Amino acid sequence: MQPYTKAIISNNLVEITQQAYSPNLKRTSLGGRKPLSNQSTENHEANIKVSINRARKNIRRLLECNFTNQYAFITLTFKPTKEVDLTSVKACNKLFRDFKKRLSYYLQKNNLGNFLYLGVTEFNNNKGDIHFHLVCNLIDLSKDKLEELWSYGWAHKVVANSNPSDNEKIAFYLNKGISDQRLNGHKRYFKSQNLREPIIHEVENPSDFYSHLDKCKPCLKGGETYHSPYTGETKYEQYYLEDSKELINYVQDVQ
Repeated sequence: MQPYTKAIISNNLVEITQQAYSPNLKRTSLGGRKPLSNQSTENHEANIKVSINRARKNIRRLLECNFTNQYAFITLTFKPTKEVDLTSVKACNKLFRDFKKRLSYYLQKNNLGNFLYLGVTEFNNNKGDIHFHLVCNLIDLSKDKLEELWSYGWAHKVVANSNPSDNEKIAFYLNKGISDQRLNGHKRYFKSQNLREPIIHEVENPSDFYSHLDKCKPCLKGGETYHSPYTGETKYEQYYLEDSKELINYVQDVQ
């Protein structure tokens, strides 16, 4: 039986998974999911790990899909204050939402487009105060204006070029704090609603798919082969393409 093959195409980043069991067979053989009320502490912790791993992958994919040329990498920090609990995710998220309103008004008033962003919440290791890391499209906004609009403290900004090595470093930096237990019950990353999502493609003809992949001058960046009770013998490959247009056109035609 031909293995089940799925590709996730995030612009030039392509991930291919081949597994012995299809998703439908997996659910049937395991008898469905158990209700949450019957799950053990061990299962709960396993689900948290799955959530963290999924978030890490999604962050890299969204970065590749939406920031394909240049982007701004921004860190927003708070000045010490007694008015707000800076260790509270809920309280700091409220301030970030207020900042977005001010920023969006400024951008619209000056015909500078919409605010596109992908971000994470991180805790200071010493005090536990929160700060935010963002990848966004504010390339031309000055640091002084950004800090004025932020208004709660300091803003640090660098402009990065989108390429495999820099994107990997930025994604690693975004991901380094998302396993913090203080984020349990909160979103591990946040994003603007108008971001493009990766293309998820179930590959029915692997040889045809790989033929179009080869035309895009792929570079194999990593991979592994493992066995899972859920997927069987599983092979994972990650490629970075010189130009994904050929592959994306092919996938859109066959879907």
